[in-house]
Amino acid sequence: MNFDKHEQIDAMDFACRFFKARGGVVEDQGLTREILLPEAAAQTLGMDEFFRVGPEAVAAEDRSKVYAVQLHTPLLDRMLTLAGESVPFARAELKFDYIKTQGFDRLIEDRFQFHKSKIRVMKTGEARTRYLVLTCRYTAQSDEIKQGLVEICVNLDTGVVIPDMAQGLSHVQKDFTVKKARGLNEKEIEAIRTVVSRYGQELVQERLASFVESMNRRFQRDTASLDAYYQALEKEMRQNLSRSGLSQDLVREREEKIAMIPDELAAKKKDLLNKYGIRIDFKPAAAMYLTSACVTVFVRLISGRNNADFTMIYNPVTKDMDPVACQSCGAGTYDIGLSPNLNINCLNCLG
Repeated sequence: MNFDKHEQIDAMDFACRFFKARGGVVEDQGLTREILLPEAAAQTLGMDEFFRVGPEAVAAEDRSKVYAVQLHTPLLDRMLTLAGESVPFARAELKFDYIKTQGFDRLIEDRFQFHKSKIRVMKTGEARTRYLVLTCRYTAQSDEIKQGLVEICVNLDTGVVIPDMAQGLSHVQKDFTVKKARGLNEKEIEAIRTVVSRYGQELVQERLASFVESMNRRFQRDTASLDAYYQALEKEMRQNLSRSGLSQDLVREREEKIAMIPDELAAKKKDLLNKYGIRIDFKPAAAMYLTSACVTVFVRLISGRNNADFTMIYNPVTKDMDPVACQSCGAGTYDIGLSPNLNINCLNCLG
C-alpha cells in the first residue's frame, strides 16, 4: 500500500509540473487538482481547457469527471510521450571558492606544443565564459545495433570541445536557474552540430571498440567463405569444360560465366561491406548550459620576426587550459603554430 501511495504522489507531482510548464493553472482540491490549460496545450493532450485530475480510485467513481493520473493511465501516458519529445535543458552558474591567479606561463608551456614558435604571456584578467554539456544518445548500426550515452562538453565562446570537463563537474557547486531556461540560439545550435559531427565518432571510439572488432571478424569470416565458395565454383566449372561432347556454343557460354565470377564475387563482397559497415548516429538526450568565471590569459605567439596576439582560457573546473581554436579550421588543439598570414593554426592547417 505504501508503494502505491508514493507512486500516485510522484505521478501527480509530475503531472502538475507538466501542466505548469505549458502555461497551465493548477488548483489543489485535496485528492484532486483542477487544471486550466491554454487552448494549444489542451489540444496537444486531446483535452478540454478545463478538467480535473486525481487518483484512479477517485476517477472510477466519476462523480465530477475526474481523469486518472497514475502509471499506465491514458492521460499520464500522453503526458510522458509529450515530455519526452523535447530535450531536457537546464542552466546553472558554476561557483568556486578559489581560482588560480598566477603561474600560467608554466602551465601553458607544459600543456601546449608550439611548432617553430614560442609563447609569451602578456597579462591576465578575470573573465566569464559559457560551456554546454550535451548528453547524446549514440546508435551504432551494423548487422547488430549498439546504443549508449556520451557527454560532449563545448566552450560556446570558442567552439572547442573540452576534454574531461564533464567528469570534473560533479565536484563543482552549481547554482541552477529555477525559472524556465532559455534555449540556444540558431548560431549556437549550428556550432554544436559541427562539434558533434567533428568529434562524435572519436568520443565513442573506445566504447565501440569491441563492437567494431566483432563486426570486422564477421566480415572477414563471411568474406573468406565467399572466396572459398567462388574458388571451388570456378574450379568445378573449368573441370566441366574438359568433358567431351560439349558443343562450341556451350563451351563459350560456360567460359563467359567463368569470366563473370570476379565481378559477381566483388558485388557479393560489397554487399557484405554494406551489411557489416558501421553507421553511427547521434541524437541529443539532455543539455546543461553553464556560465563560469575563468581567467583570460593574453599571450603572444612568436615565430622568427613574426608574432600574433591572442587569448587563452584557464578553466577552473579542469584546472587546466582549454584547447585553442584553430583560426583556419576551428578545431580545438594543444599543438599550434603561426601561419605565414599570421593565423594561429593547428598542425594540420600549418601543413
